[in-house]
Amino acid sequence: MMQEIIQWLDAQNIDYTTIDNEVVEIPNFGKMFLADLSGVESIFKSKDGEVRFNLMGNPQELQDEGIFYVAFPFGNNWYYYDLREEFRFNILKHIGKPTSPKHNIPFVNLGVHTPFELLNASGSIDGLCRKAKWLGHTAVGICDRNTMAATLNLQKECAKAGLKPVFGYTLTMLHNETKVEIKIYALSNKGLHNLLNIQREVMVNSEDGVIEYSRLFLYAEGCAIVFATRSAYWMTENPRHVERMKERFDAVYYQVDGNEYKADRIDREKLAALKHYFDNCYDTVNDSFTVEPILLADSYYIDRDDAKSKIVLNKIATGAAHEQSEEQYFKSVDEHYNTLRPLFSDRWDFDRLFERMCRHTVDIAERAEAAFETGKMFMPEYMMRPEEQERYGDRRTMFLRLLDEGLAEKISETKHQVYRERLDEEVYIIESTDNVDYFLVQWDMVREAKRRGIATGIGRGSAGGSLVSYLLGITSIDPIKYDLIFSRFLVPERCGLSWKDKLTVLAPDIPIQRGVEYIEVEIENTIYMLYPEAKLRIERDGKEMTITADKLSCGDDILLDRRDCLWNLKEIANEQLRTSEPI
Repeated sequence: MMQEIIQWLDAQNIDYTTIDNEVVEIPNFGKMFLADLSGVESIFKSKDGEVRFNLMGNPQELQDEGIFYVAFPFGNNWYYYDLREEFRFNILKHIGKPTSPKHNIPFVNLGVHTPFELLNASGSIDGLCRKAKWLGHTAVGICDRNTMAATLNLQKECAKAGLKPVFGYTLTMLHNETKVEIKIYALSNKGLHNLLNIQREVMVNSEDGVIEYSRLFLYAEGCAIVFATRSAYWMTENPRHVERMKERFDAVYYQVDGNEYKADRIDREKLAALKHYFDNCYDTVNDSFTVEPILLADSYYIDRDDAKSKIVLNKIATGAAHEQSEEQYFKSVDEHYNTLRPLFSDRWDFDRLFERMCRHTVDIAERAEAAFETGKMFMPEYMMRPEEQERYGDRRTMFLRLLDEGLAEKISETKHQVYRERLDEEVYIIESTDNVDYFLVQWDMVREAKRRGIATGIGRGSAGGSLVSYLLGITSIDPIKYDLIFSRFLVPERCGLSWKDKLTVLAPDIPIQRGVEYIEVEIENTIYMLYPEAKLRIERDGKEMTITADKLSCGDDILLDRRDCLWNLKEIANEQLRTSEPI
């Protein structure tokens, strides 16, 4: 059994030391006991009505010896569990540290395809990040074909792992009826915005899922472009267009991918394209390329033994698996080196060339600052019609008036008090989470659908628990009648609402009279002018108290009614801040 786990650890490139015939020690992880399950019928056993792992040794004795992990074979894999925790399957991969690399060269894998590239790639985002961190990478770059669905998930998982996310996109460019495979990477937030526009061009505006060469230039700013391996011929045939791309894009590269395929035809095509590039795009005298090469191998699964998953996914999608390969996994630098080295003759200083190609991956990662802004509402504001503006004045008043109209129309007057209590609670949460515009947009869509005779449902999912939705006509379910709860739709605690009885309420903006003294306070980058006798609820030295504005001290935390604060900030966001001179 010890020989079997050693073979597994070697195959997974995990560094280890054998302690005895039952224990191995993995640096940066700990000691691991080998569970001998030979001759047992199940890896679980029942004792006193409790199902436990079938461990022959005494768990406490192992822990007393500093052994906290147990390894065991199951199916075709090895797993482990922590004796200090409840039992669970942890696959014995990407733990501790990998064996010392032969080529300690900085490198970032920019060719990752995620499971969001449906029925083509596999492996979880957190699993990809875990392997990247284990290999010592500083960033992870994805390049799913025709989808950006994984980008936000990547950003979140990278943040947990201490990695930098790089957003890429694989697509087809159409030039004079020639299809050219390319990848685009966002280097800035402008580039991310352009990448989203490219996604729209490909998936919405194009019937064939491509982008026209001329349209691509509209979205070049803040992006790097990488020509796919087979695009070498187009590059040499269109030098003027390549130069134009170098002028417009922030960076231009050629993809060097040496992965081997099961079909000789595909291998010949890719190797011929690589040879064509290195024969025709390199200036020996100046040691320069018309387009710099970058080491970018497409990976569709995390480890080599996951290769079969791509075959299964492809067969589910199309009934056949094309371009099969067992090499399209998340490789280490040494594995990339061993793949490419046999392809180059002695006329090349391969080690120097390899470092050059790796360096470009790091360059892209270091320049990539694109990121989604989270923790902020990006719901568009409801655009009031002229007649609505004349009748209601502003969106908040319109929202509240529509609810009053709905209450008068749908609920008998004898029940108004009960409904009003529930309505006030919902409105507070909706305003406090800046969702007024969301409800107005939904109200407008449902109203327009009904006007056009388009069928609408009575309510979907947790929305049926919203009295606001019912009174606005968005749903047709009375949540109080059927005892439905609003918290299924929107949980107040999730929004950070404290439900304090005493809070500072910001009243609508009233100009201060000329010559009157006032207190100037900055709240969330917005300056407010307060009368000295205005009452504020604050927290000072851990204690809550009510004071007047003229008693404010540096360090006081003003406890604001969030809904009024949000609304006032939104309403004055585009107004010029007042000067310090009294009006």
